[in-house]
Amino acid sequence: MNNEAFCTGVHVGISLCQQKVIAAHKRKEPLKIGDKLYYVQDGRERLAEMIEKVCR
Repeated sequence: MNNEAFCTGVHVGISLCQQKVIAAHKRKEPLKIGDKLYYVQDGRERLAEMIEKVCR
């Protein structure tokens, strides 16, 4: 019983963190962890950024 409750708690915690990361990405806002800001990019955004750098 305790093991199952622990696993459920971990699952819920991970789901909440995932939702925060996805929401920040959709709003194109930084994700703040501690004092650091992070921006999440998908593969297409990263590729477009790299192509832009190469073409400069």
